Order: sequence, then C-alpha cells, then structure tokens
Amino acid sequence: MKKRNKIKTCLIIIFAVASSVCSDASEKWQRDKTPLITNFNNMYQPCVVETGEDYKYKMWFFGWAAGMINPDVPGADAIFHARSRDLKEWEIYSKGGKWDKTMNPKKWKPVLYAGTNWYETWHTGDPSVVLKKGKFYMAYSSTSKTFDKQVVGYPVSMACCVMGAESSDGIHWKKTKQPLLIRDKDRMNPKPDPERIGDFHRPCLRWENGKWKLWFDYWLPGKGICMGYSENRENFAKKNGFKISHDLKLPVMENWPNPEIIKIGDQYHAFADPIGYPIKKGQSPWMHRQLREAVSKDGINWKKLDFIPPDDDAPACHVAQALVTGINGTNWLYLFYATQIGNNKKDGTYHYQYDKIRAMKRKIK
Repeated sequence: MKKRNKIKTCLIIIFAVASSVCSDASEKWQRDKTPLITNFNNMYQPCVVETGEDYKYKMWFFGWAAGMINPDVPGADAIFHARSRDLKEWEIYSKGGKWDKTMNPKKWKPVLYAGTNWYETWHTGDPSVVLKKGKFYMAYSSTSKTFDKQVVGYPVSMACCVMGAESSDGIHWKKTKQPLLIRDKDRMNPKPDPERIGDFHRPCLRWENGKWKLWFDYWLPGKGICMGYSENRENFAKKNGFKISHDLKLPVMENWPNPEIIKIGDQYHAFADPIGYPIKKGQSPWMHRQLREAVSKDGINWKKLDFIPPDDDAPACHVAQALVTGINGTNWLYLFYATQIGNNKKDGTYHYQYDKIRAMKRKIK
C-alpha cells in the first residue's frame, strides 16, 4: 500500500535466472510511450510474472482505481490484477469475474484489500509475486490506520508492515495469519520512540537456492529510507519465518526506497527511485526522485549506477518492477513503472498521482 501522500513509492520482483546470459547495463533502454494500463485515478507498482498459461503474463498493481481510495472495499489502497499475452495489450480483472479491455476502472475489482487486524486496516499494496510450483506467493505492504495524533518515531503517522498471501490462480488469495515482517513493539497506539527503526515496507520477494529471500525498505533515523534483507528457510507463512540477516543500523543500501531485485546469470540487479536526481531551482522535490539501478554479486554488497532519466513527457518515473523474458529469440530485461502527473496547468499545483503504467526494455546478451 504505497504510502499515502507523504512517502509514495514501492516495489516487486520476479525472478528469472538464465545462467548463460548476463545483462549489459551499457545497453540503452528502449522506451514506448504507449501505456500498458491507464485512465485510473492513481495506481502503480506493476509486478509482472511470466506463466505457462494462454495469458502468458500476469500483473498485480495497486492504488486507487476509479476515484479517491476504493469505496467498494475496506481501507484505501487495494491490489488489482491484469493479464496479457504479449506485454502490450492488457485486460484487468473486473466485477462478475469478467475482464476489462477498455481501460474502464469503474469495472475493475481488487483481488486483495484491507482486513480487520489493526496492522492491515488501511493501505494494501506494493505487491511482489513469485510463481513457485504452480502456486503464487505474494509479499505486500500493509498499514494500520492513521494515528489520532503524531507519534514521535513514526514519520508516516501509522504502523507499517510486510504481509504475505498465497493463491492458486492469482485472483483468490489467502493471507498469512500474521505479518511476514513487523517491528515487535508496534501497536495501534504505540509509545513515542525517537530512536525507533521500523516501517518495514515495500517488499521484494524471491525464491532461490531452497529459501525465500525478501528485500524491503525501512525507516532508519538519521538515514531515512534504507533497504534491508531477510531470509526464510521455513514455510512461507510460518510465524517469524523471515529473519532479518543484518543489523538494521547498517542497511544493505541507504536511500533506496521501493526496492526491486532480479537476478540475471550470476549478477543481481536492483532498481529503486531514490532521491538525488539533479533538478532545477523551483522544480518539485518529487522530481528529485527518479529510477536508479545498482548491481551486486551476492545481493548484499551493491554498486549504484547512474540514474535513469524520466520519460521526456513525464516529470518523474517511479516504482519500477523487473522481468526477464524471451521474445522472438531475444532475451529482454523489462522494467515496468508508473509516470507521475506533475504540474497541472489548470490549478498550478504539482500532482503526485500516477496516471500511466509503462514499460521500458533492455537487451540481455
């Protein structure tokens, strides 16, 4: 559930390992301005998984469909589902079990939304899905409702956690009985804690070498939003199955919100939308955040590469999710992302909402 107006962003992962290929970051991104999904109020985090079905590609994304929040279900942000045969034409799961090809968000039906537990009563989003042995596993963000008053140590005025869910068809999901990751002392009415390290959020899930790997972002006082890492060698849904594998005071990467990790050959590639992109005086701070890539041999020690400039018709591109797939004999690294509306000529304000989901791609050698 991407974080409200204050900190909006987040991540996915799909994993495709081709042991004989490597991704060349020097290859140029090929962009297509044609939106994959559009006409919505504010939606993003397009997590795409390749399957062996007729509709070869499945997507999960989230946000607000036809209006502010989603009035037909509990909470605010909710997760929706789409499918495609070719990564170009998409249809969205809709009411009555139908599929919408017309980009009419009034028809769309969410597949996952808020629940009754205190830690999942408001935002539901940032889906990261893995297909393993014919079953879909999802890690996603969940939050409590906004606190009655500002609580020191909770910068977004709510408690955040990472939840899990399982599904046989990608539409009907069974949530885990408890969060995959949540800070022990978080409560609906927590005590102030200026040194608090928490807000586990925006997960990236992988299955690799017989264990679950989960990257996520979190709040570290003095450092801001950083990336963390955890592993689970047990059952996906087991309580306390995911163990954070490092000191949270020593993040895997600083300034790395909405982390997305994919492995190509023997190298990991990470994507995020961190602060640091150069902007002109007077431009919105939102534009200071853009997509960026990092590479690693072990998923723990990373080298940050250059920022990826935004599309020339969008002020900012955020929340990238990756997919490796073969099309007509060529292997591609796809990057799915959302474009921000930006300055509105009618009212003169900067609109943080996302209006299009697009994709760029890069050849894999």
